[in-house]
Amino acid sequence: MVRVLVPIDGSQQATAALTEAFELFPDAKIHVVHVVQVTRIPSDPGTSPYEYAREKGETILQEAKTIAAESDRTIETSMTEGHVARTILRYIEDRDIEYVVMGSRGRSGVSRVLLGSVAETVTRRSPVSVVIVR
Repeated sequence: MVRVLVPIDGSQQATAALTEAFELFPDAKIHVVHVVQVTRIPSDPGTSPYEYAREKGETILQEAKTIAAESDRTIETSMTEGHVARTILRYIEDRDIEYVVMGSRGRSGVSRVLLGSVAETVTRRSPVSVVIVR
């Protein structure tokens, strides 16, 4: 069975990538991974930024399961931590992934240079084919 990875971050582009993966690979085993990033300070002072990021990740994965169920598909979900692009590349290697379908936020110019592009890094360094969905 073909193994396809869909990294998700809660963006519309990631959701589009998940539905595209269902269409492109109707018989594949779909792996959905969310890489935890601490990027926001929670409004609740009793919640640490790390706890907030993990809770948000759980919500994102649950939404992916809902989308899969609506498409009559099952997915394998995983949440991990680390540098996003490197973690995705490691996931590809560790689980013998054959294709990656991922969203692109479409940054350009200075913001892309300063912030980098996960999709670009994964595409350049991936040992498997990568489909970018906008």
